[in-house]
Amino acid sequence: MCGAIVWDAVSAGDNAAGSVWRTAITLADIPEQHIIVPSFACLTPSYQYQWILRSETPAQTCALTPVTPAGIEPWQGFVSPTPNAKHMLSKIDCWHTAVDCADVQAELVLYLPRASTPPANDLLTLSIRPIDRDARTIALPTKAVTLEPPCPVSQMLARPEIAKRICSPTATAMAVGGADAPALWPDAITGCLDPNTKAYGKWPLAIYWASQQQRLGAVEAVFDWAEIETVLRCGAPIVCSIRFAEGALPGAPLMQSAGHLVVLYGIEFEQNEGFALVMDPAGNSAADVAKRYPLQAFSDAWISHRGGAYFFESGARHP
Repeated sequence: MCGAIVWDAVSAGDNAAGSVWRTAITLADIPEQHIIVPSFACLTPSYQYQWILRSETPAQTCALTPVTPAGIEPWQGFVSPTPNAKHMLSKIDCWHTAVDCADVQAELVLYLPRASTPPANDLLTLSIRPIDRDARTIALPTKAVTLEPPCPVSQMLARPEIAKRICSPTATAMAVGGADAPALWPDAITGCLDPNTKAYGKWPLAIYWASQQQRLGAVEAVFDWAEIETVLRCGAPIVCSIRFAEGALPGAPLMQSAGHLVVLYGIEFEQNEGFALVMDPAGNSAADVAKRYPLQAFSDAWISHRGGAYFFESGARHP
């Protein structure tokens, strides 16, 4: 589906300023062992929102933790997050289905503390795919596409107690910051700290921080390389959520990872072998951030499992 968001006004309560809006999207039936990734962003300052997923068969409601600005308490009208249940599992930033689910609806509740009308600039996406894909079924790119390398930033130059935990804000700053990425990096770190888990890798917080830098984006679960090539050809680097076993990603500064964020800015070929051009924030210095990973190994690390990605508008930030 593609089109304008249809917002319905909701009472904000007697003690709440601003306004509250709701929209709901009916989804196709979702098989078991699929990931459902919701995403929302707008350019309105200090917005808050919460995603809720409802399934009629089996009957279940799963609410994710509200997304709010750094250091701000959630609006009291949001519902309590749902712990993992038998049929539909609420993760930090998405859902996993344990059984086939029918008559599924995703609901977004948006709280705008400083506005009385819906957002003028916003982006809502929902992506669904199998949690895991057989690497042998994923066709690799056959044509080269290369963007200007993003300005490098190394997460390892941060304070030792957080340096190994901040790949998401570091990659996001590189993807959207342009030449200002090093200067924006500290603010990205602050904006991506999840007060509930004390982690920095919660997907929607990176999208939220970028929106407050006037750059719309979305977190999605990519299925194949075709859509990735389309985005690169539009001039936008992509933040990729990867994981790999020990030694499975040749040339990576990390020997292995259960979850790491890097920036893909190109695909190139040398004779018959393809390579992913990547800015890897785990490099020990800015000079060691640019990497060239074998395309098959990179595809295995990224698209085979969940395929999480941050997509952002190409070009300069909104004025």
